Amino acid sequence: MLTDFLTDFNNAKLQSSLIPKGITVKVKMAIKPGGYENWFTKSYTTGSIYLNAEFTVTEGPYAKRKIFQIIGVKSGKASVEGEDVWGESGRSMLRSILESARNIHSNDSSEKAVIARKVNSIADFNGLEFTAKVGIEADNRYGNRNRIDTIITPNETQKDDWIPF
Repeated sequence: MLTDFLTDFNNAKLQSSLIPKGITVKVKMAIKPGGYENWFTKSYTTGSIYLNAEFTVTEGPYAKRKIFQIIGVKSGKASVEGEDVWGESGRSMLRSILESARNIHSNDSSEKAVIARKVNSIADFNGLEFTAKVGIEADNRYGNRNRIDTIITPNETQKDDWIPF
């Protein structure tokens, strides 16, 4: 009976919660174009430039779940030494994504690896599939949310080579 189905929700599944921290998943990356030089988004209040990324889990019990995260490209404020820590962290994450997706060891300096770490444009990250460890971060506005915590590269057995973000 459809009436019972739509009036008694005791048997309905619980609302989806977060993917547990530390779970390793395969994800597909998509960049939401931000209108600043096509793919990038610029904060006009801080001057920061970033990629607005969406990661969709592609397999396993969390398939089709999405993780939204920005990847810093250029900070509006540099450190006292002039280093752009936020931007460098974003470049490091993008490098790890390429290494995971293209199966390159981080210490591989062969010609094949050097070429594989290059892209024609930032659009090459659209559709890349790679492996990542999920984390959870507090969001004062919306509550806790998932984030990409670590990109799993072929060096995954050596924890020192994991890149946390």
